[in-house]
Amino acid sequence: MALHGFKFKIEGLYFNTFRKPLSNSLILTFTIPSFTVIRGLISNALGLKRDDLTVQEWNVKIGILPLYFKNKSRELAKILKLKGTGKNYLKDYNSSPMFKEFLINPSYEIYIIGEDMEKIDIINKALLNPRRPLYLGSSDELCDLEVSEIVNVETDYHKNFNCVIEGLYENCIVERIPYKLIKKDKAGKKWDSLFKTVSVPLEDIKLKDNELECFKFDNKYILAY
Repeated sequence: MALHGFKFKIEGLYFNTFRKPLSNSLILTFTIPSFTVIRGLISNALGLKRDDLTVQEWNVKIGILPLYFKNKSRELAKILKLKGTGKNYLKDYNSSPMFKEFLINPSYEIYIIGEDMEKIDIINKALLNPRRPLYLGSSDELCDLEVSEIVNVETDYHKNFNCVIEGLYENCIVERIPYKLIKKDKAGKKWDSLFKTVSVPLEDIKLKDNELECFKFDNKYILAY
């Protein structure tokens, strides 16, 4: 069956955080948006509810390619927690500060690939004309998108990659990022995450032995999951 897909460049306008689980007083960030964050972005563009897993169920593959990664930096900010209504705060409220890690103007190319042309077209149109303002990470972290047209995608085998790749590889930042969300109860109040271990390349990954099956997108070879 034929494959179809498109890419979109996404850039954080200021600071962005992709929060690592189990971080509390020190909130750390992944170097890339997780697969769940990207599906959440698409769901938001479609106007779906927060707990709607429709996009996840569409079996659409996602590829992530960091842009200008070597030149990007991080900042660690101190955040003071205050108790109040938003208009007035308690001056005698004792609270230890939190520290939050930010990425500065992060940018990525995201590849959306699938067999169902109708689903790919729905996602493409939603990102071009989102029903709600789009953000990357937290709800106050706005982003900018450049969305390409839909093209036919071919499968191929290749040894060199500069996109995110599943597994452990040299000269990479290894991240264990959320891949899918799982409802643990019918009410949708309890959630769990399925994680995927990936390598974020600091330079091109050159495999010595086996070639990997991938997607040929224009002149790039992309791994998508």
